[in-house]
Amino acid sequence: MKDSIGILGFGYSLPCHIRTNDDPLFHQIKATANSQGVSEKSLFTGTKERRYLKQGETVNELMVQAGQQAIAQAGLKSSDIDCLYGYASVSEFITPNALYKVHADLNLSSKTLVVPINSEFSNFVTSLIQAWSAIAAGHCENALVVCGCHWTKYVDYTKGHSLSIGDGAGAAVIGRSSSFSLIDYETETLSNEYGAMTMQCRTSIHNGIHSIIVSENNLPIPTYDITAEAGIQSFLSSGMFGPPTIVKTLLERHGLTGKDIALIGHQASRKLMDNWNQIIKPKEYFDTLEQFGNMVLASIPVTLAYYSKEITADYIVLVALGIGFHQTAFLIKR
Repeated sequence: MKDSIGILGFGYSLPCHIRTNDDPLFHQIKATANSQGVSEKSLFTGTKERRYLKQGETVNELMVQAGQQAIAQAGLKSSDIDCLYGYASVSEFITPNALYKVHADLNLSSKTLVVPINSEFSNFVTSLIQAWSAIAAGHCENALVVCGCHWTKYVDYTKGHSLSIGDGAGAAVIGRSSSFSLIDYETETLSNEYGAMTMQCRTSIHNGIHSIIVSENNLPIPTYDITAEAGIQSFLSSGMFGPPTIVKTLLERHGLTGKDIALIGHQASRKLMDNWNQIIKPKEYFDTLEQFGNMVLASIPVTLAYYSKEITADYIVLVALGIGFHQTAFLIKR
């Protein structure tokens, strides 16, 4: 087992500001139905509170705090980290990603390879795969994965998905260990759904006039959007049933069932998560949706860190999905 590759330490960090469901910001959310009679607002359920960054606060600060926790829990120093994977979304700049700022503020070595993984919302799971592969190939001894979400300033608060969005960051250190061993993964890419969900600069319509959505500095800013037809259909088909399918395939390959695992997944909505729970039937199902909201790429690492000492199942499955469209399930032996 000494040659096993596993998670050595966890960390997470959240803003101190809390927004509840009765916040006036959510009063402008529209419940317009699409041609199938489904409104986006009806899909995003299960959140009571979510954390958010205020003006002047940055997601990379949360990522640094999460990274420091993970390195300390692993019993390592910053100088021990050979590779840094992950992503800051939405970053201060389109490029470079704020992961480089995290590298600087963690005082990582100039020899540390920085690899931003732009695969929302599966950034953490995809980063684990890359770190695992690098260590197995002998190119890296210890890798740090850090993912941070700052979407609360980059969503349209007339859209239903905005109701669940929260900010946060999670981290993990990967290295040689028989604890939380990385075992296998299963993935599926449905690229025909490209464009159904996007983050881009958009125009808004007010009194019949089109205008570009801008920041306080009068600069165009990107916002997330789910198209009324293809996007909602993706949610109700690929989103609802894709993850259980790939989880089942992954478990069967190792002679396991839902009763053997703790499940931690993407946390956009209770509607999605309840459906996965019903189909997969895991021994344990951990999430932080109700208290922290949908932290998109950070939900899985934050939840994993938050509950790491409470998991009793022999195996853990992390299941991520994302715009593109893609989904990945990762099997870990506790």
